Amino acid sequence: MDLERQFVDFLNYVPYLDGNESVYSFRLANLILAIGAHVDSAFKEMFRCPNFLDKFPETFKKVQDGKAAMQDYRELENEYDLSKRIVIFKRLPNHEYICPFQQFEKSTSPDWWKSYNGIKHEFSLNFKKANLRHVKEALAGAFLLNVVHKPAILRLYKYGVAKNPYREVVPKLDDGEYDVADIDDILKGTIYPPLYVETNLFYFNCEAPTGSR
Repeated sequence: MDLERQFVDFLNYVPYLDGNESVYSFRLANLILAIGAHVDSAFKEMFRCPNFLDKFPETFKKVQDGKAAMQDYRELENEYDLSKRIVIFKRLPNHEYICPFQQFEKSTSPDWWKSYNGIKHEFSLNFKKANLRHVKEALAGAFLLNVVHKPAILRLYKYGVAKNPYREVVPKLDDGEYDVADIDDILKGTIYPPLYVETNLFYFNCEAPTGSR
């Protein structure tokens, strides 16, 4: 939420218009570095989830040794369909649909991640990549990781951030009595209306990989 706030503050001076997508600045460079670090940490936390320890022992070891990279994180594609997940960017006057990890489908890293790495390791050569478009897509990626990981979405529900469109209470989540099957059914809307997460910038529906409303 703090990263989103910083981006919104920047948009007060440079609105997100087609002609401004390539605008770059030191402030955006600092922001994409912070977002990239958050994404890296989020992936590491996901691999530390007990459900994945046995499935991805080699990647878990890399995470523990501090050697995991985006090519390792792509292993979560089969678990979360990241290449198909769409985030709605509430850009005015029209909403924009972003698929932050679409390039996972081609076994490569997203362009915004490559920009982050370039800025991190060779700032002077890649400064121009710290632009509005890459920061927006990186932020959408960070948002997505926070809303697809099951332990994370449960925390967001507990904090009142993840909701369902009819404001119905989900008893098993409220009581803390659930198992993995329950979580899948709840997120897909099989038992109760599907959960959604909305911030000042983004909207995500947990119902389907395509994120359709």
